Amino acid sequence: MTKILVLDDDQVILDLLQTVLGDAGYEPLVAQGLQHVVPDARPDVVITDLVPLNAYSRESALAWVASLRARFGGSPLVIVTAHAPAVAELDMLGADAIIAKPFDVEALLARLEELLS
Repeated sequence: MTKILVLDDDQVILDLLQTVLGDAGYEPLVAQGLQHVVPDARPDVVITDLVPLNAYSRESALAWVASLRARFGGSPLVIVTAHAPAVAELDMLGADAIIAKPFDVEALLARLEELLS
């Protein structure tokens, strides 16, 4: 079963994605931050908000993405964020996709399918 790690500081988003991903046949692993992730977790995809950022900073966002890349290697990385400047970044901050909050669940699932194929 495909494991998808979801990192967000909003419990409502975590609950929503846990339900949606589970119903779609994925194994969701949800956490409010990296400190809550099992050390040997090997997700097939990581979905993350820009968790440590209260206000958008490109440098901080790049550092967050770099830390996730270092921890989870080649797993595709999807940023789901309400930070409009992050959504506008042409290089997607080094992620494989950026999706703006509020997001369409079907569009997110379609993007996951693209990344996993």
